Amino acid sequence: MPTIDPRRLLVLRAFVLSDSVTATAAALHLTPSAVSQQLAALEREVGHALVVRTGRKLALTPAGRILAGHAEEISSRLKIAEADLAAHAGGVLGQLRIGAFPTAISWLVAPAIVEMRRQAPGVSVTVVDAEAHMSHRMLMRGDIDVTVSLEYESDPERDSPDIVKFPLYIERFKAVLPHAHPLAGEEGIGLTQLTEEGWIMPSPGNPCRTMVLQACAELGFHPPIAHVSDDYRAALALVAAEAGICLVPESALSARDADWVTILPTRGIAPLRKVIMTTRRDNQGHPVVRAGLEAMRAAVAEPDSEIYGPLARSDTFSVE
Repeated sequence: MPTIDPRRLLVLRAFVLSDSVTATAAALHLTPSAVSQQLAALEREVGHALVVRTGRKLALTPAGRILAGHAEEISSRLKIAEADLAAHAGGVLGQLRIGAFPTAISWLVAPAIVEMRRQAPGVSVTVVDAEAHMSHRMLMRGDIDVTVSLEYESDPERDSPDIVKFPLYIERFKAVLPHAHPLAGEEGIGLTQLTEEGWIMPSPGNPCRTMVLQACAELGFHPPIAHVSDDYRAALALVAAEAGICLVPESALSARDADWVTILPTRGIAPLRKVIMTTRRDNQGHPVVRAGLEAMRAAVAEPDSEIYGPLARSDTFSVE
């Protein structure tokens, strides 16, 4: 009966998540040759080929897929064991790694760090600027512990049973116009009132662009795109220069922005941005992860004077 080194199983798991030897090496802080050696040694231990070359890439064999499933279970059990030991030790000690998109870092993650410094001084926090798909891959590889990201209606990657989602808030986009715009004096504005304007939009592939275009399509028009920028500060500068109008999520705006542009609530159909936290199911009970989730939830509950308008807080939150 073969003896399997569990450390090599974790290398196999990392290979499955990273999809290449080079990426696996980077994730595990090894050299590519060391990863190849570990996989070859594991093949000798089990007596089966686990990977096969297909073109320029390596892929799992049927035996490799079977063993990878067990590797995932072993990794999960190890994480649960770590969480149980941490809870047994008492106190909240360790490192919390958070992946979040820039706006969330600015007004949500940063205040949560301040709160954690008071409530859990034994936790050190590392933050990585990452959009949803990148942060999800980092979470699955074990590079981060918690993500803060946008939720999409159809997102097979993050619909995995291995992932737990916690709703944070839902926010509407606001319309941003030059002060001199004829509609600047309105109390609110519908998107169909802006069909003839030059729109400042995020670049193709940006989820916020997709949300805006979907809302416009639902209203029966395609906005004329005059400028493209993924930087909301740049978009506001273009609006202030009377170069166009834009829609911006509430949390990306501050009260000071009203000094140089007009910010109006959107009426009727308008894009909504749903923001969630995610963590691995086998990691959700770890005291450090729980402390981070609760601190960010508390940051949403506390109104920030710098946020232009209230956020629609979700009331669904439970860390079991």
